[in-house]
Amino acid sequence: MMGSIARSGHWCAGLAATLLLAGCVSTPVPKPDVSLPAHWAHAARQAGTPEPDYHQWWQALHDPALNQVVDESLKANLNLASALERVRAARALYLRSDAPYKPALSINTDDPVDPDARASYFLMGFDAHWELPFFGRAQAAHNVAQGHLDEAADKLREVRVSMVAEVARDWINLSAAQHNSAILKQMIDLQQKRIRLARVRVHLGLASPAVLTAPLLKKSDLQTQQQSARHAAVAAAQQLATLTGRDEPRPAWLRHATLPTLRGYEPVSVPADLLNTRPGIAQARARVIRAAGQLGLAKANRYPSIGLGASLVASTDLASYHASGINGIGSFGPTVSIPLFDWGLRKARANAKGHLLKAASLAYREAVLQGVADVETKLDALHSTQGRLKTRKQVVQREKTAVARARTRARLGLDSPDQHLAAEFSYNQARLRLIHARAAHDTAYVALYKALGGASNRSIKSAG
Repeated sequence: MMGSIARSGHWCAGLAATLLLAGCVSTPVPKPDVSLPAHWAHAARQAGTPEPDYHQWWQALHDPALNQVVDESLKANLNLASALERVRAARALYLRSDAPYKPALSINTDDPVDPDARASYFLMGFDAHWELPFFGRAQAAHNVAQGHLDEAADKLREVRVSMVAEVARDWINLSAAQHNSAILKQMIDLQQKRIRLARVRVHLGLASPAVLTAPLLKKSDLQTQQQSARHAAVAAAQQLATLTGRDEPRPAWLRHATLPTLRGYEPVSVPADLLNTRPGIAQARARVIRAAGQLGLAKANRYPSIGLGASLVASTDLASYHASGINGIGSFGPTVSIPLFDWGLRKARANAKGHLLKAASLAYREAVLQGVADVETKLDALHSTQGRLKTRKQVVQREKTAVARARTRARLGLDSPDQHLAAEFSYNQARLRLIHARAAHDTAYVALYKALGGASNRSIKSAG
């Protein structure tokens, strides 16, 4: 009798120690150390410049038509809608992540037949089970679900940022291609006039037929360039149709569009904002949370699973030689599952999950460094294109002045008409280079805001 009491005391002491240990085991989510510069090295520091608008950054291009296309894509883009559904799926699981650690009730029925075929029965049973969330299981499951939800939400942000950037880039390319095509048409007309002048000189015996070779080849090259510009415009319009969920471009897109005018674009945000706006960094952080949850579950699986269980089974005869009433039996008590022979495997799995958590933390730090480097590179590219754009504007102004001077000299008979046509041709060449510089500058601005993230957390939450 005394031995039985002693064994019961040992069992109770072991259970108490297990419950005490259950309250102490947990796996906190690490916060990887990341060092960020105090300011952007390639950002122009301007006093009084307003903070950048990450939510509607494309409005700095001052193009109402572009704003309409962006708004349409935010409502109708298929990739964005698909990413949003994934967020909703992850949120549905996240809201029920604690379900395995709440009481569960199931009802089972059966109609067995006695082996001697003398009777059949109808059985109905109620089974209840409640696994207690010891050893950090509930928090670990919550972290796994949180990681999945955060990753899906950040993927939605990435799709949104990439989609808006692609819409803006395609619109810039469409506008630039249409302007190039119009300028090239003028250059072809100028080249045709120069060819007619050359033919007159040949007809008058003032030049040999060989002087027509270069102008004709130049005209052919210009026609090829115009065809390429037209194709680029069609390709950009088709891509815009895809991004807005349409089967064909709007007719208005294929008409002559105004090239966006970029003003007030300089971002002055501090580098620390990148942790909240850049999708790649946010996704890496979500993977850290998920890895911490998986490690917590692996650690918890090394310890006993403790719960409460209850069951009730009732039966009655359906057909037999002897009538009987309803019979039932029930049970209630604790349930304990203790890992024995596979404990080493469970320990190895926990160690593996620990290494994966370290890998996720390192990947997060790498994502931050890559984000900083990407923004610095895009800032430098934006300033470089700004310098080229300024130079191209100056060249166009000089060529425009030269055209006016050549027109005056031709009217006074001081120069031949061909020299006037040559000046206009050079002016149009400068205009082509200016269009290219403006498109490159606008595209560099788009690339910068894609690197910065280009979407606030508020806009993503409202989308969900």
